[in-house]
Amino acid sequence: MSQTEYRAGSLAALEAGEPVITEIGGVEVALFLCEGEVVATQGQCPHAEGPLHEGEVEKCILTCPWHGWTFNLKTGLCGEDDSIVLQRFPARVVGDDVLVTL
Repeated sequence: MSQTEYRAGSLAALEAGEPVITEIGGVEVALFLCEGEVVATQGQCPHAEGPLHEGEVEKCILTCPWHGWTFNLKTGLCGEDDSIVLQRFPARVVGDDVLVTL
């Protein structure tokens, strides 16, 4: 299956302090800033499908707003259950555009 790069949002929006949620080809993608780097993940929590863009991020740890489960944005690993991994997508910044590969 070939992969395609899509514009998912703007760097300025992320730098303003708010995660971005978007849908690309039927896939919900959430964008976060983690130590100055853009991270793209699945939009819903793999634990119970909570809206991850509404969660809190502190030192690259994302906390789901529904049940408080935590995910390392650098690795995708879940702090509460190591068998659960947050899906991440390749992302890069070109100018103000955040491009995500799906």
